[in-house]
Amino acid sequence: MRGKRCPPAGALVVLICAAASLAVGQSAVITLVFPSGSRSLAMGEVGTALADDENVLFYNPAGLGFPNDRWDKGAGTDCYEGVLPAFRIPGLWHGHSSAVYQPQSQLFGGFALDYNHLNFGENYSTNAYGEATGRYQSYEYVLSAGWGFSFPQKGLKDHSWGVAFKFVYSALAPGIGPDGQGIGKTCAIDFGYIWRFLPYMRFGFTFANMGPAIYYVSEEESDPIPFTVNLALAYQNAFMIENFHFLDVSAELRADREIVKNYPDKQPDPFYVAVYTGLLNDPSTTMQEKIDAINWHAGAEVTFANTGSLRAGYLIDVAGKRYEAHVGFGFKVFNHFQWDFSYIHAPEGYLKGPFPDGANGARDGQWSTSITFFRVGAWSPSDGKWWLKP
Repeated sequence: MRGKRCPPAGALVVLICAAASLAVGQSAVITLVFPSGSRSLAMGEVGTALADDENVLFYNPAGLGFPNDRWDKGAGTDCYEGVLPAFRIPGLWHGHSSAVYQPQSQLFGGFALDYNHLNFGENYSTNAYGEATGRYQSYEYVLSAGWGFSFPQKGLKDHSWGVAFKFVYSALAPGIGPDGQGIGKTCAIDFGYIWRFLPYMRFGFTFANMGPAIYYVSEEESDPIPFTVNLALAYQNAFMIENFHFLDVSAELRADREIVKNYPDKQPDPFYVAVYTGLLNDPSTTMQEKIDAINWHAGAEVTFANTGSLRAGYLIDVAGKRYEAHVGFGFKVFNHFQWDFSYIHAPEGYLKGPFPDGANGARDGQWSTSITFFRVGAWSPSDGKWWLKP
């Protein structure tokens, strides 16, 4: 928030100071880029090409267009994550819930609703003398609805497209300001695509968070939302021994780049203009800085007997000095219930090797847990032996 009349303090200041650790540059509404789902988090925050679980709407709505037995007659998930444990702020947490439904007829593709919430805890505003002038609870949420579709009847069964519509509510300083401002609202659209090619390979991309800028106190003090381009390549395969579901393997490499152009003395450029002014023709940054602004995510998952999963991944964010190892596991039973856990290891300090400039350890020790219910209305006798091919 660029509002200069009532600067926030408390937990929110800590979060703003650690903005690089949350992969946010010149933009506002970090919840729009806050990754969700313990499975994806454990794999280094991948999902743009895989997009095959209940967090699909966040990572790539195009995943909804491919047939997926998990979403038969409905599925839902809920995730909780403590944020920036190094700062020990109890009110700082992240919650995410989503619901997915895919009709048995693939004519209409699949649909999803998604709620992403980031709570900043109690904060306060100060005057020019540093004296507290007000206290408030700060939070943001993004409510999304999306649709994924393909055209198998046209011979395009390996291509899928998706779109998501988002409503943003950012209450950084509710009630603060001469007219009780401090709440920003805006909207955005995501567009995604996935191509399945060769045996077991997938390519995906998204244009995420295409929408107008947001403001909290006055429209003249607007900030852009984080328009982000994601590109990913994935591998996915299942290994069977007769009818025994022996092993599933998934892996993905993802690159993301936030593209915004903000100014201290005028309105930010719209996202479609920022592609040129903030990326292709930005004299304020060198080519190396443009390359360093790309975040890299790589992760893999192996699942044994359709039950237990082990996951690992790595995240590289040179600009934000984030070099994080992600690990986690999951447990699935009855083809209906799944529990997942993730953990981030990112010690602060200087590193040996290709990244000698130090590491931001703000997320070291951060963990998340998810509970998922899938195939909610599709119970069958074979669910008691979920490790066998149905």
